[in-house]
Amino acid sequence: MMISSENVLSRQLKPLCSRDNHVMKYEVGGSRANTGHFASYHCGSAGCSVRYNSTAGYHVLFGMPGHAYAVDEPGVNTVKCPIHGRWLYRRKNIDAEPRVRWFCGVEDCRYGYIANTKYEWVRG
Repeated sequence: MMISSENVLSRQLKPLCSRDNHVMKYEVGGSRANTGHFASYHCGSAGCSVRYNSTAGYHVLFGMPGHAYAVDEPGVNTVKCPIHGRWLYRRKNIDAEPRVRWFCGVEDCRYGYIANTKYEWVRG
């Protein structure tokens, strides 16, 4: 099966968890922990079930292995890449400015969006 480049989630991302700001870990599709067909990132913090992929955005899985379904993280998936139409992920803010950095997760896409915020906890 041929997978188009807009369906390929880059392994090089460092998305932040929407709940605790930890850097999420890459997981290939079809693995024991990720029974879906597409790769995703998951939060490695104990008790946190947040995941990210560019198709579903930030979400959590409910159910049992083989019968899990994704539920959106409330209020997180707000901006899509205008090039690919995929959900952006939140990246660590590398400067002291009060803002949040969002980027496209599609492999080789450089689209980014910077949102100003006054809240320290959301900046990462």
